[in-house]
Amino acid sequence: MEFIKQIERLQLLNKLVREQRTGSPEELAGRLGVSRRQLYAYLEFLKDYGINIVYSRKTNSFRFNNGKEIKIEFQFQVLDDQVSRNINGGKFSLNNFPCFFSARSETKLAS
Repeated sequence: MEFIKQIERLQLLNKLVREQRTGSPEELAGRLGVSRRQLYAYLEFLKDYGINIVYSRKTNSFRFNNGKEIKIEFQFQVLDDQVSRNINGGKFSLNNFPCFFSARSETKLAS
């Protein structure tokens, strides 16, 4: 499932940046299983939400630049028939995978 893979990549990116253990852009892209170009697309996506991540040659790692970090929460839950019908306006579908995604920008979380 591509969606879950995207969430896992964002979680790994967040962890490595927070710990300042990303390595070079090429190394980070390899760890995430994406090309360098895709890595920078991820970083631009996050920048649109106010998360500025920059590369530091001094530490050979990416870091959060503006005091904001990412908080990623993912929950997978199997819904019963009635809840599924309520979500789908009374219709029932066996192959339905409702997905809700939201993002927000917060100041750095306390450790």
